[in-house]
Amino acid sequence: MPNVYWMLIVLLMICMSPAYAHEPMAHNCSAPVRPVDDSNDRLWAEFLAEIDGFQACVNAAMQRHEAAAREHQAQARAAVDLWNTFVTTSLNAPEDFPWPPAERDVP
Repeated sequence: MPNVYWMLIVLLMICMSPAYAHEPMAHNCSAPVRPVDDSNDRLWAEFLAEIDGFQACVNAAMQRHEAAAREHQAQARAAVDLWNTFVTTSLNAPEDFPWPPAERDVP
């Protein structure tokens, strides 16, 4: 019987969230290559601009993934809340499981 509960939990988690369709975890940021000749002002200025672009790309990727993590956590909590509500309203109902149990006549 416990396997049925685990299957129910998994099914509820799959149905609760479309998170399985999220974007890939990889990013497409690439670090700039420092110019060999750092006395060339044009190459150095391009390198500094590429650094800014790389930092912006990394920050955007970080923010995107942090937002996805917050959404995943919220969906996980919602799934657990759904399970807890089911347990307290359907499985622990006093009419199904009276406490203390009625005594049986033993012959």
